[in-house]
Amino acid sequence: MRRWKAALGLFAAACVLAGSTAPDAAAQPKAAPPVEESFVTADGFLLRGLFHKSGKNADTAPVVVFLYPPGMDQDMSKGDWGGLANRLTEEGFHVFRFDWRGHGKSKDIKDTNNFWGNMFTGRINMRLIDGANKKPIKDEFEFKDLKGMNAAKYMPVYLNDLAAMRLHLDKKNDNAKLNTSSIYVIGVGDAVPLGMAWINAEWNRPAVLPTQMELGAAGYTFVPQIPGRFVKSPAGADIAAAVWISPTTINAIRKDTLQEWVRAQPTRLRTTPMLFLTGDKDNAGKRDSDFYFKEMLVANPPKGSTLNPLDKTFLIELKGAGEVRGMKLLGNNVNLKTEDVIMKYMVDQIQKKRPTIEPNKREYKEPYYIDLRAFGLYPALTP
Repeated sequence: MRRWKAALGLFAAACVLAGSTAPDAAAQPKAAPPVEESFVTADGFLLRGLFHKSGKNADTAPVVVFLYPPGMDQDMSKGDWGGLANRLTEEGFHVFRFDWRGHGKSKDIKDTNNFWGNMFTGRINMRLIDGANKKPIKDEFEFKDLKGMNAAKYMPVYLNDLAAMRLHLDKKNDNAKLNTSSIYVIGVGDAVPLGMAWINAEWNRPAVLPTQMELGAAGYTFVPQIPGRFVKSPAGADIAAAVWISPTTINAIRKDTLQEWVRAQPTRLRTTPMLFLTGDKDNAGKRDSDFYFKEMLVANPPKGSTLNPLDKTFLIELKGAGEVRGMKLLGNNVNLKTEDVIMKYMVDQIQKKRPTIEPNKREYKEPYYIDLRAFGLYPALTP
């Protein structure tokens, strides 16, 4: 069997447990039910989510965001996210998950004029969503409205859902409900390149609302409104770590684009610790994990490189998983303890070693766009 040449150290040794038998779900303590919440994107789409509250130090506890892969018949209820959410809340993490636009319960266009007419995503919405020009103005959107290749082309627009999610969490932070100074992301499949793109955008945005004097304009409306190289205290520093399960690459976010983000700002996206998890016989997942680890992040740079090795970014094969992939790696679908590997990484490798960071008031009030053009996405479809 081919083995990844990654310096996993003590963490890899501890993850021998990845092939052991999963615990009995009935033995797990019962967690409080999640609370339904909603929030609006910059282009006027109403998104719905679930907030799982931890009972430990709730006002200062970190928050974990779950990202499932967008697609037909996908929503936040698919897969054993609930079991992982319970483990995390018991350990002192809040958990937030939500439905992407057009998925699950997120189907309502709250501001139709903005959704179809704004300068950042309006033309993309009009071009790719079926029925955009029907009368009266279409006020709902479902994934099935993306016909054929349009579904794949539409993917980068979901970055604006992630921007809205961050604002929603920052408002809870400002109301002493959680701590967005430590955000974790757990993404699966096609959600991985979306998560990577969003983290990159966060490194190009100030964590705290800039003043008019800093900005030179009346309000913060898009990322990056301040050129990335000038951002002080970037929001990307708040991303404590990311866990990527069965990662994939997608045509809408090209590999060379991903690599260019790292080349342009090597001290930013590479700064975010990442864990890549795949089944031990999932060749496609291992191939794409190799790309992210070796070619994009250059986690183990060659001799003579100006880059430093990444000591908290790992590749792990889940022994005994075989070709099982994606959300099926969670829960009791296979004889694994995927959740144990995730918890060990997040708790022992990151949170315990991460300095205690107090919540910081963010002061953002209105949703902002991610200007996809600025990151090499949709150059032909946006003004």
